[in-house]
Amino acid sequence: MDDDALWEALRWGDEEAFRTIFERHSRTVYNVAFRYAASWSVAEEATQACFTAVWQRACAGRLTSVRRGAVRAWLCAFGRNEARNLARGATRRLRLIGRMQQQPGREARDNVEQWVGDEESMRRINEVLSKIPDGQRQVVELVAWGGCSMAETADALGVPVGTVKSRLARARATLATTEVAHLLGKEN
Repeated sequence: MDDDALWEALRWGDEEAFRTIFERHSRTVYNVAFRYAASWSVAEEATQACFTAVWQRACAGRLTSVRRGAVRAWLCAFGRNEARNLARGATRRLRLIGRMQQQPGREARDNVEQWVGDEESMRRINEVLSKIPDGQRQVVELVAWGGCSMAETADALGVPVGTVKSRLARARATLATTEVAHLLGKEN
């Protein structure tokens, strides 16, 4: 199928059409985004954002039509705009960090070690949590990390409060001897 036919099928939520368009054009969108932002990570994020938005719009029935022969160009423009937005956001963050470091009484320090340590800790926590069933993990994340009550967690997951309590109790029992037991706190 040519791009125009694929795009029309995609407009109706055709997953195979999306997959084919992604395979044909994701590399080009990535290259355009990289050339604009001069950053591999921004290019990756922009490409992902571009195709995620396309798929979400297709699923919602809001994907626009494009002129014949213009699918690749439309995707490239969309990816470039995503890269521009991401690059602008990064520039604003860097300026804010610079202003914060110049504030009187604040010493500038390199916190890369802390960031790496935090990432390593989070990786270990996720490794341990991956060993419990997804339903239990969702409860742990909402209660321990999100600070949600049992009732809020039940509403968010669409289950009774009793189910939330039993999942949390099972997670506590399973994780009691692990390095993440402290996340689970006491009975609520």
